[in-house]
Amino acid sequence: MALFLGVEHAVIVMSVAGVASNLWLVVLHARYWRHARDLPVLVGGGVVGAVAGTVALTTVPSRWLSLGLAILILGYVAVRLRRPHTVIGPRVSVWASPPVGLLAGGMQGATGMSGPLLTTYLYSFGLSSSVYIFSLATLFLVLALAQVVTLVALSAYTSTLLVEALLALLPVAAMLPLGSWASRRVGERSFSRVIMATLVVAAVVLMVRSLG
Repeated sequence: MALFLGVEHAVIVMSVAGVASNLWLVVLHARYWRHARDLPVLVGGGVVGAVAGTVALTTVPSRWLSLGLAILILGYVAVRLRRPHTVIGPRVSVWASPPVGLLAGGMQGATGMSGPLLTTYLYSFGLSSSVYIFSLATLFLVLALAQVVTLVALSAYTSTLLVEALLALLPVAAMLPLGSWASRRVGERSFSRVIMATLVVAAVVLMVRSLG
């Protein structure tokens, strides 16, 4: 959407839909919360980054941010393809998760682009698909809430933008049941392939954006 509306417009319009869709996913997969990993530190870093880190990140040209993230994703995909069973263990993630959460929150607040980073990082944990979806949705929900609160505090929601944000809920509401139905019928191997393909596409889009 950012390609058509511009980053600021797209972030504001999709903020409400982000809260609603991820809340639905968190409730749907709530029974898997015991198997999640590092969520408290990722959430804490994400909130700080979404609110306070945004100012610092906006001083960095977005094209360099996109290029760096694309290189990081492609590097991870290359390692994963060469060593498919390589995962980030708890001893490493306990130190890596706070800065990753901080960076993801700042990216979400500044550009709405925390998805590629969080998707790559959580996928490297080697979680089952259900735990992965719960963890990712929880992080997106917290970041989206922090973003909405910040936008309200900045009086960013004009009447027109608020109407557009509410209208954006309609296609999201229509697609969520379909996505839930598909996730229950996709095996772990197929799910892994979908995630890897998504990461590659995201990296290519980010690289094209950075060079455009």
